[in-house]
Amino acid sequence: MKKLLKNLAKKKIIRTIDFIFSQFISKKNNIIMLIAACVSFESNNGYLFLPIEYFKKNHFFSIQNKKIIEKIFFILNIKKVNWSLELSQHHAFSNGKITTPLIFIKNKIYLYKIWKSEKNILKFLYKENIDNQYNLNNFKFLRELFPEKVYNAQKVAVTLSLIHPVTFILGGPGTGKTTTIIKIIIALIKCSKKNIIIQLSAPTGKATSRLIEILNNSKILNLYLSKEEKKQFLLNPITVHKLLGISKISNKTFFNEKNPLNIDVLIIDEASMIDVLMMNNIFSSIKKNTKVIFIGDQNQLSPVGTGSILKKIYSYVHDGYSLKNISILKKIKQYKNLYYKENKNDTSLISDKICILRKNYRFKKNPEIYMLANGINQNKKEICIKLFNNLIKNVFFHEINCINQYKEMIEKIISFHQKYWDGINKKNKIKEAIKTFQKYQILCVVKDSIYGTNSINEILEKTMYEKKIIKKHFYINNEIWYIGKPIIITKNNKYLNLSNGEIGITNLDYQNKLQVCFLKNNDSIQYVPADLLEHYETAWCITVHKSQGSEFNHITLILPDRQLEILSKEILYTAITRSREKLNIFSNKKIFTTTIEKEKFSIY
Repeated sequence: MKKLLKNLAKKKIIRTIDFIFSQFISKKNNIIMLIAACVSFESNNGYLFLPIEYFKKNHFFSIQNKKIIEKIFFILNIKKVNWSLELSQHHAFSNGKITTPLIFIKNKIYLYKIWKSEKNILKFLYKENIDNQYNLNNFKFLRELFPEKVYNAQKVAVTLSLIHPVTFILGGPGTGKTTTIIKIIIALIKCSKKNIIIQLSAPTGKATSRLIEILNNSKILNLYLSKEEKKQFLLNPITVHKLLGISKISNKTFFNEKNPLNIDVLIIDEASMIDVLMMNNIFSSIKKNTKVIFIGDQNQLSPVGTGSILKKIYSYVHDGYSLKNISILKKIKQYKNLYYKENKNDTSLISDKICILRKNYRFKKNPEIYMLANGINQNKKEICIKLFNNLIKNVFFHEINCINQYKEMIEKIISFHQKYWDGINKKNKIKEAIKTFQKYQILCVVKDSIYGTNSINEILEKTMYEKKIIKKHFYINNEIWYIGKPIIITKNNKYLNLSNGEIGITNLDYQNKLQVCFLKNNDSIQYVPADLLEHYETAWCITVHKSQGSEFNHITLILPDRQLEILSKEILYTAITRSREKLNIFSNKKIFTTTIEKEKFSIY
């Protein structure tokens, strides 16, 4: 087993850390070695735990390779394995009463730190306490925010945010999450009996920049709150890492139970990016009376860290609201048919805190992209037939199976940037050039291979130079630069005030030296000399992961030419829903179909 796992790590089917962890847990017991490697590997894929059925059904590492499965069968003599017995007898496992690297409880296998974090989070969510500082009589104010008489899920979301200490507001793109954030802020300030301090946060610098932009440009916020009120109650949005004071070296938080954050309300956007360890840190760092509101889309990519806690929380939505929750909502508005389910396990204490936004506003004029994303989520085979035959309005599928089709793809992508280059060549104002560039983005699933960002960026530059679209190039720090070159920042730089994910455009300053121009949230331009930049990449195309939290008018999605573990419905959904109006997909049909049909092992 050791030799097999080492070989899988070499081939990058599993991570090196998965192999090392398996050896740490057991150097002799092949069964335990395999279990430890699988738990480590799958935790990185968003799983909080692995059920014992995962092993009984031979789901090891989500591997489709029959030869590898056969090798595992041969090594273990699979028919004779009693998985539960092996786990219960090994010293590396316990039921949580003592500290061990792995926990085996209720037929579920956890890494200890994930089990402990999940336990703490659920304990926090199970608390039954209604926030009494928001008097029900003050809720009349909600009629101003929501004058319509029909059912409005955003109004339910705002109400739940007022009455519960923790709320999860979940919905797809265009369902009004941004509007809901603004209305929650207004309602909290107007309905509170005392002055409150509200902190907005998000997992990435790019997402916090978006929050700043929302606060600066919201007409409804300016309608209800004066500048003085906003300064008094609203703190500047910051990343979750900065909020908690997380050390880059030790990963420990400055704020904790003994040193809690001095805020009354914490609103966290893009909650799908938050892993189980981070959410545990958030709950451990707030005061007992601090209100926490999470906003996100449970269908997006799992967090880069360990364990997708938002998907776990979403699973409770099927338990419905409690009668107590429904009675409060009916006082606010005479809503009928609110979902109630008799719940003997009292999980409604969690489901009471969840609101799902379903009505779509963004795709009202162009519902086809939203329809495609949902079809992929629901594994509808007929959506592929429509897509492959180009029967979906504003969505264009291009099959790519050979070098000629690859070259055609490059030509087509370059043509999509024609308007941008026209502006650069006419020396239009740089702000206009940036705004034009921001309307269209190429997305890749991977960085490596000829279908990855590294190669696509390089080939695009080479082709544009051959076509004389790029007129002249320069060398700075042994790298090629040119007027019009887009770059994306890959690491926060507090000295230059640049956030990970910001995209800038290269042009010449008044001394004919290359500079990169970034459009900031207040619609101003920040100019940075190109030779001062350190952590960046060319940004003709970026990864789907980098695009999370962004929106574009037009997206081109390029899939790899072979089936990879990273390919999933979540990554397709995330990429497709970045586009507001138009979508081009370049892929092999079989790769696309297999990705949609690929089912993750269900753990809920």
